Amino acid sequence: MKIASKILLTVLLLLSFSFPLADRAYAIAQITMVNRSQLTLNLYIDGNFGCGPVLGVGHFTNSPGLFCTSTVTPGPHRLEARNGDKVVQHEDDVNIGDGTSPTWTVNYEDPEQAFLTKINGARYLGHRSNEEFSSDEEVVINGTTLIWRDRITWARPEIARAMATGQYGWRQRQIGQWQDHDRLQLVGRVASKTYTMYNDTTYTITFTISEDANSILLVGPNLRVNLYRQ
Repeated sequence: MKIASKILLTVLLLLSFSFPLADRAYAIAQITMVNRSQLTLNLYIDGNFGCGPVLGVGHFTNSPGLFCTSTVTPGPHRLEARNGDKVVQHEDDVNIGDGTSPTWTVNYEDPEQAFLTKINGARYLGHRSNEEFSSDEEVVINGTTLIWRDRITWARPEIARAMATGQYGWRQRQIGQWQDHDRLQLVGRVASKTYTMYNDTTYTITFTISEDANSILLVGPNLRVNLYRQ
């Protein structure tokens, strides 16, 4: 009788331990972040690192988006997609059920990148004129590079001679011919560069693209020209 009682007690103890273990075995879930942005992202859950980094779709052609998966406890969570320290998308109180594995898609589009995509390949033309010469100004946008070209359409005789021989700081050139002037790096909507003249004086040229991307303002010493998108 005593042996039977001990066996029954042992079985009951084993059963009592097995139920919490079974509960804990199923008290788990997963969350998958799909990155459809152009940025490299990490997933943070409740402020803690979850998984990543996940490259953006800009790194691949026709990519449906790469992903990473993290294990979480069931219940509500705050999800954050971070590019470095910057939170680009978040969602609060995402309820993740026990044993489930939902997907959270990030479609964030960086405003600066979206703007550059909008104007990539755009061509702008303008005209400048002063007492010494007149010129057509051209700008072409290639990614984050602003390509500046110009064509002298008229020049006073002494200026035309200086241009033809490359004297007094003039680039050697002929009237009527297009010539590459420079390539500048765009930072947002602005490209700027400082030049040194033959007498060691300096001046700065700045290009500012309008918010609607339909025009560019070229500004320098005694220079202010509007170029319009073609």
